[in-house]
Amino acid sequence: MIPELEKLRSLLWDEWDPIGVNETNCPRDEYDAYARKLYSMLKSSASRDEILNYLVWVRTEYIGLGEKGDPATNADEVVADKAMKIHEDEQ
Repeated sequence: MIPELEKLRSLLWDEWDPIGVNETNCPRDEYDAYARKLYSMLKSSASRDEILNYLVWVRTEYIGLGEKGDPATNADEVVADKAMKIHEDEQ
């Protein structure tokens, strides 16, 4: 796997995990599709706000944990910042 993508995958699993699967026997690929999307967004020069908005959208609308228009959580903010850092470090 591409190192940057693997780091994003681990980041989502370890630090974002909105549905709490990393403490279960759930397969580690639960958030892989989101990691691939983040990777693509970062490669396309997405801004931090775009990354953050994507994470909030996934959590609140796609997964359905909240209401449309809910604000970002601390986990969303931290993961957006760390995703940007991972991308910068891989350049």
